[in-house]
Amino acid sequence: MEDYANPPTLGALVLRNELTESVHYADAVVVDYKGRLIASAGSPQRVTFLRSASKPLQAIPMLMDKLDIQYGFTMEEIAVMCASHSGTLEHVELVRSALKKIGLDESYLQCGVHEPFDKSTAEFIKLNNIELTPAFHNCSGKHTGMLAQCVYHKWPLQTYFLLDHPVQQRILKIVSEFFEMPPEKVEIGIDGCGVPVFGVPLYNAALAFAKLGTPEILPEEYKEPASKVAMAMTRYPHLVAGKGRFDTEFMLFFQGAFLSKGGAEAVQLVSVLNRGLGIAVKVVDGSSRALGAITLEVLRQLGLVTDEDIHGEALKNQYQPPVKNHRQEVVGIIKPVIKLKVDPGWKVLS
Repeated sequence: MEDYANPPTLGALVLRNELTESVHYADAVVVDYKGRLIASAGSPQRVTFLRSASKPLQAIPMLMDKLDIQYGFTMEEIAVMCASHSGTLEHVELVRSALKKIGLDESYLQCGVHEPFDKSTAEFIKLNNIELTPAFHNCSGKHTGMLAQCVYHKWPLQTYFLLDHPVQQRILKIVSEFFEMPPEKVEIGIDGCGVPVFGVPLYNAALAFAKLGTPEILPEEYKEPASKVAMAMTRYPHLVAGKGRFDTEFMLFFQGAFLSKGGAEAVQLVSVLNRGLGIAVKVVDGSSRALGAITLEVLRQLGLVTDEDIHGEALKNQYQPPVKNHRQEVVGIIKPVIKLKVDPGWKVLS
């Protein structure tokens, strides 16, 4: 597949004392649940791996089995299953709680181990000589949801991360339906946590999130799972990422208006809830430092967020992230400059 039908566009400037020091190019696309192209910049057909941005879709099969009812998973535990969490003690305890409910422990997690994203937790662990375990991995919740399906269906537990495993084949089939692509057309790679990752055009990724946030138009078997994913993520934004991170701060501020999930190598997917829109953004160089700013600028140009919203205390550092020196002095900013081509017939829904 060709990566581009059009070249990427200028997405953001990195300014130091008003001099442009660096630039980030990006592609962005806005699609409604019917597949109508609402707006774009760069190439809607840019093919990229969605990385962790696909986690809300990967949680759908677990909820189709009603495993939240079967095992008593709470909304907080479902949120962590959709998360790239920061590895705080709260995140870790929720993962361990969900594992206990399916009769497993952390030894079954095949995601590997890394230091928590949350700096205070990482320092606490070092100071107290606490052993890092797989539950601290940002993808441990997603893996727990996969293991729950294996326990329920009596599928092999040790190999659940492999592409030919029933749980991965089932996930691929279902997410492909959201992408409106045959499974064999989805590019497959291996994610940082070891499970299959999906490569699709940004258009199809945005379409999937448009549908995810409009459960009433979905086939019956997807309606309740999609609703639960949105409810869990928007009700508990701090569990989806962590303090200071874009997904958490963005969803926390807008209180149920958006479902947001980022992925490694600078991918962002957003569902505009109750408006049938999906948004996909990719920063070409893989740097996430401008990703939230570009995403907010896309929403601003669509009229879905206001200048007051993005320049307010809660989001100003997401919209124009500060550049700091080692003395923690602000010496510049990252400024989004992406320009959307918007369908002139489209209007913001009230």
